[in-house]
Amino acid sequence: MSFWKYLLFANICFFFLISCNSEQFDKEKWLSGDSALYSGHRKKMLNDLMKNILRFEYGNKKGTSKKEVIKLIGKPDQINKETGAEIYFIEEKTGLIDPKGYINLHLIYKSDSTLISWRIENVDYKE
Repeated sequence: MSFWKYLLFANICFFFLISCNSEQFDKEKWLSGDSALYSGHRKKMLNDLMKNILRFEYGNKKGTSKKEVIKLIGKPDQINKETGAEIYFIEEKTGLIDPKGYINLHLIYKSDSTLISWRIENVDYKE
């Protein structure tokens, strides 16, 4: 299976899985910091954010500007030095004592600062 078909399939599966437990994007809840990260609000709003709020450049369709993204969801929590992707923490998976993993959103921009793609990073630590 080609990379793009795999990526499309993974995104469809991801949206299907989170659509059952989603809520509308709420800027105040998103920006509420740790409470949004540990309460699961960001994870629940991710579907609406990606489908209805952010626009990604495709053909003649222009993507959301970096400035608009920062107004909506704040500054990124990290920047990947290799790819330049801006990383937003979505959820820290917690165990009884230690973290069990995390979910991050990676946003990628063109040189003119318009949004062109995204990726969900879902990591589970081995116990």
